[in-house]
Amino acid sequence: MKPARPRSSAPIRHRAAPLPLVGRGRVVTVLVVLALALGGLVYRIVDVQATPDPRVLEEVSNPLGEIVVPAPRGTVFDRNGRTIALSLPAATVVSDPRLIADPRAVADALAKVMGVEAESLLEALQGEGVAFRYVARQIDAEIGEQVAGLGIDGIRVIAEPRREHPNGQCSALAAVGRVNIDHVGMSGIEESHDEHLSGVPGRVMKEVGVDGTTIPGGLEEVTAPTEGQDITLTLDRNVQYRAESVMLEAVADAGASSGVALVALPATGEIVAMANVARGANGIVDCTRHNLAATWSYEPGSVFKPVTAAAALSSGAVAEHVPIDVPSYLEIWEHRFVDTPTHPDTQWTPTEIVARSSNIGTIKMAQAAGEERLYRTMRSFGFGDRTALHFKGESKGILAPLSQWNGLSLPNMAIGQGLAATPLQVLQAYNTIANGGVRVPLKLIVDDADADAEPVQVLSPDVAATLMRMLTAVVEEGTGQQARVEGFSMAGKTGTAWQPCDVGYECVNERNELIGRHHTATFAGVVSNDDGPVLVVLVIIDQPTGERISGGKLAAPTVRKIAEYALRQLRIPAELNTTPGERRRAEPALAAPAGDLAGP
Repeated sequence: MKPARPRSSAPIRHRAAPLPLVGRGRVVTVLVVLALALGGLVYRIVDVQATPDPRVLEEVSNPLGEIVVPAPRGTVFDRNGRTIALSLPAATVVSDPRLIADPRAVADALAKVMGVEAESLLEALQGEGVAFRYVARQIDAEIGEQVAGLGIDGIRVIAEPRREHPNGQCSALAAVGRVNIDHVGMSGIEESHDEHLSGVPGRVMKEVGVDGTTIPGGLEEVTAPTEGQDITLTLDRNVQYRAESVMLEAVADAGASSGVALVALPATGEIVAMANVARGANGIVDCTRHNLAATWSYEPGSVFKPVTAAAALSSGAVAEHVPIDVPSYLEIWEHRFVDTPTHPDTQWTPTEIVARSSNIGTIKMAQAAGEERLYRTMRSFGFGDRTALHFKGESKGILAPLSQWNGLSLPNMAIGQGLAATPLQVLQAYNTIANGGVRVPLKLIVDDADADAEPVQVLSPDVAATLMRMLTAVVEEGTGQQARVEGFSMAGKTGTAWQPCDVGYECVNERNELIGRHHTATFAGVVSNDDGPVLVVLVIIDQPTGERISGGKLAAPTVRKIAEYALRQLRIPAELNTTPGERRRAEPALAAPAGDLAGP
């Protein structure tokens, strides 16, 4: 037996199989593919970072919830710092229907606290997939606290301001205006100065989860609201309230359709009261949001006659104490003009013509002045133009250019027919007469930065003083005697105008039968004391149907009621040399003659 061979400690080596050969083209292909893949990946990373896909963001990011914080709206004050409109804290109840398991039970619980029917709340508590609904907006803050105290899942109470009017909802409704439920101005000063009053809302941005809940420690950004600025008006809150009350009663008692009352300080053009009332479809007379003082154009009638007298006096064609032939009637363009009451041929001075409100005498003065002078005088008073108040929708009235006049234009316009004016234009005319012939821009906002109009001298002081004496005679001896105010001198003019109707100035019913005329009663009064004219009060009552339809019997006593209160409220002193029960005629101070200033 052979002995075994000893094992070697060296490793046994195997011959490796030869490596296959790789072609250069294959290597290049692989490298190109790898480079393209890497380039595509880099492009995608840059693309996602620079211009992310909103769909991706919706899926992978937490959305930001935004809460708008309303800015406190500025307060509207009257001339004495008393509040007309302000915003007070209120509560708004909102719901998240997704969190409300039993809408009926929640409605019952809320109804008991809020004092409403449960059925009226159900819709706001339901809605598949809906996360937000208003249940009640701007309710009393105390009720909001009670709702919050119920601790109902899905019901939340948020603070939201509510606009309040301490003097009642009617107070200066048309002039001041109102805001909508979102506190945005919708009419009047609230609309025209909305940017000034509203301020800038604040915002709270919070990061929220997919379920709408705030993420603790998440992103939060707060922008505080900027409070709106206050506005001070020239109105007196108490005079405004009195004017509205008197007009509501006067329009209702007269069976009229609407009425306007304006109270102003002639020296400054400041409007102290602006009352607008109208009869609604239900037959009830109430304040209206339509600013009739600015937007309503009507044929003013005899209240316009002092403008005609101004043209005649300025032209030198007539003089205050020189009689004018006044026939019993006038035939012009086959139209017969008469006075009421009728009279035989006579002679009257311009003062007597205005005091008696004679149509024929006024037409004679207009003929003496001429068409061009009459037209220029009307324009200089502001007829045919908007006033400086720039109310939204304010009318220019209707005043045809001289080139469009016909043979009846002069006699019709001389007596306030055949043209249309707004109550603000009539007020401005009487302010001008009271103010020594200076047309001072009307004003409603104290320190109004937008006011750009300047006073204009449109009549000589002599002519203005003569007109004041004529208007005083209207109240002392003529058609305006019911406007007298004890302790003061009252000057003014009545107007009982026809308004255009179905057939000229005749109105018809549904059977085309004539039923009468559409009348408008006006009285414009200028109140004076020892210092001269201190107050102008204008009242216009449209379409009265009672026994009193004239300016002298309906509008004049209404002016007296408003003027008596306004004089006391504004603390305007009476004339010193009068005793109770007496009135005296105040002679306006005469300034140095300035010549004929009617203008071209």
